[in-house]
Amino acid sequence: MIVKDKDKVSWVRLLFHFRGSSFMITWPRILTVTVTSMIVTYIELYYNIQAYTLTTTPFLLLGVIMGIFLAFRNNASYDKFWEGRKLWGGLVNTSRSLTRQACFMLDSVQDRVELQHLREAFVKRVIAFAHALRCHLRNEDPTGEIKKFLPSEDLNTVIQSAHRPLAILQQLGRDLAFARNRRWLNEFSYPFMDVQLNELSNILGACERIKNTPIPFSYRVLIHRIVASYCFLLPFGLVETTGILTPLVVLMISYAFFELDAIGDELEDPFGLHPNDLPLAAISRNIEINLLELMNDCNRPEALKPEGDILR
Repeated sequence: MIVKDKDKVSWVRLLFHFRGSSFMITWPRILTVTVTSMIVTYIELYYNIQAYTLTTTPFLLLGVIMGIFLAFRNNASYDKFWEGRKLWGGLVNTSRSLTRQACFMLDSVQDRVELQHLREAFVKRVIAFAHALRCHLRNEDPTGEIKKFLPSEDLNTVIQSAHRPLAILQQLGRDLAFARNRRWLNEFSYPFMDVQLNELSNILGACERIKNTPIPFSYRVLIHRIVASYCFLLPFGLVETTGILTPLVVLMISYAFFELDAIGDELEDPFGLHPNDLPLAAISRNIEINLLELMNDCNRPEALKPEGDILR
């Protein structure tokens, strides 16, 4: 995610800021359309050819329809982006609640040392879940991230699993069952902690739903075709009205439509590694820092900082 201080970025600088914008993706399309409009304008004006000149009426009608399609598609993409952010916000809250409950609901007068060991293992397993979920959504190997939070036997079980976050959830449930059997967790407190594990499972499933349910392909193809056709045919409808300025007008209009089209594509998967995607690495690192602090663990890492104004 691009992180900038609004007070330090002037309006004029934003006009010429291209890093992280969709322009880095769309400029070949815009350039192609602009060059085409220059050729069409030259032929129309120099040779005075009127046979292939169109009026602006069809472009006005098509522009309205295309604007509705792009608005609907971008709203659907942003809904996925915002829902993903809310889910990861819920992961932060649920992780903190589980840690707090592990600190105060797990209790024993006789087995304090063994109980403290279980608390620490449980909380570290929650941290491992956050990192494993991030890697799962980004198709990355989580071994390097979670190996310091899991015992070697449990780590091997997770790595060999086809669904690693789910395997960690299974181990968290096993820890709660063990604590209940040892009477470190009474029958009244157990359901409260189990509800939090269910919430982690719901967050996992909802994130997978967002990632694995793209906007229908036929809809994407239709949008791309309409935008491309509109921009390439635009000079034929404008040259008679705007004359030699037709390439400039086509440049501005094509820039707007191609950018809107590209933004919809970029927001569709909020869990990726593009500059405008959610900063899952930073969020999972913050979860790690918060939970270790609640456990009074001094070996806490530093929060991730933006690199070139981009927070991963």
